[in-house]
Amino acid sequence: MKFLSSYGIAFILILFVAGWLITGTLIEGGKGPGKGEKSIVEMIKGSDEQASSEEKVDAKQEESQEEEKLQSVRTVVFNAQAMPISVSLRGRTKASTSISVAAQTSGIIETIHVSKGDVVKLGDLLCTIESGTRQAQIVQGEASIAQAKASLAQVEADFATNKNLREKGLAAANTARSFEVQLQAAKSSLAAAKAALAGAELELSRTKIHAKISGIVQDPLANVGDMMNIGATCATLVQLDPILFAGKIAEAKVSLIQIGMNAKITTINMPPIKGFKHHEGEVIYVSPSADEATRSFNVEIKIANPNNNIRAGLSASAIVNAGETVAHLIPQSALTLASDGTIGVKIVDEQDVVHFKKVTLVNDDTKGVWVLGLPDIAQMIIFGQEYVVDGQLVAPTLVSGEAL
Repeated sequence: MKFLSSYGIAFILILFVAGWLITGTLIEGGKGPGKGEKSIVEMIKGSDEQASSEEKVDAKQEESQEEEKLQSVRTVVFNAQAMPISVSLRGRTKASTSISVAAQTSGIIETIHVSKGDVVKLGDLLCTIESGTRQAQIVQGEASIAQAKASLAQVEADFATNKNLREKGLAAANTARSFEVQLQAAKSSLAAAKAALAGAELELSRTKIHAKISGIVQDPLANVGDMMNIGATCATLVQLDPILFAGKIAEAKVSLIQIGMNAKITTINMPPIKGFKHHEGEVIYVSPSADEATRSFNVEIKIANPNNNIRAGLSASAIVNAGETVAHLIPQSALTLASDGTIGVKIVDEQDVVHFKKVTLVNDDTKGVWVLGLPDIAQMIIFGQEYVVDGQLVAPTLVSGEAL
């Protein structure tokens, strides 16, 4: 009974405390009557609201700290633009033509009309060979023609007389054949005499050797008194206008070059003239087959050289204009490498998420490098790209391209 009585008393006390907590008030000392009274329920509720407020503040602080943790990067917006496609070549200049002007008859050189370094035109006289008996042969040929003409005139007169007699019945009909043979022989003799004279005149004309092209005289050059045989060289002529650039192009780029494309050629001895930077040229030849050893193709570019300022054999470089394509011109410092060694750049999207984009380098100039593989408008990371990875959320600061 004592056991049940103890538990009953405890239960009544619990109910009393619970009722007091729900309806009672708490008096805080030191604040005077009525001023220190607070409902216990209100105190509990206020405690819950304070805890909720503290949780919200903590959440905001966590968000702020999270934002502070985002990697800061600087970005620039690059737009796609037209990029000229150019192909670079290295090679040498060479004469468009170099010929040896040879003798077409034999004899001793009587006169040399040019010196080494002289500029000659087509048809200019270079060498003269002694005429020897050639002039006498012409006189003889002329005499032979005169004799043949006289013989022909006599035969024609005899033929006409015979014909007249035959028509009158005073000569046999079979006599006509002999006169016809004599007439044909006389005509042949005259033709032979004319041919002999023409040959003698041609032989005499060959004693004067003329330039077959316009160009510059260089060695080998004959000397006065030299014995010239048929085929021997009187003078060597080099044609430098137009002059040619000869270079090679790799098989990977040969499809970019076509005959007729414009080119800019720079030689090793470019004159220091203000505003003069290169020579203009035109592609005139691309070899149809590759060199077996180097797998490269020969290319020739024609360059106007009216004053012969460009010499043959100079080291030179050429840039062929092969059209244009759409690409991005970016600073070389923006390039980065992926983990597998792929070259690319890092851009951010509208949600400030980093994306690695593989690019293809196609050209470079003083302003940067031209690349393919990016969207038309790309917000590219130019500072801090090495500290962020693909898919990372960042805090980008957009700057002007002029700041580069």
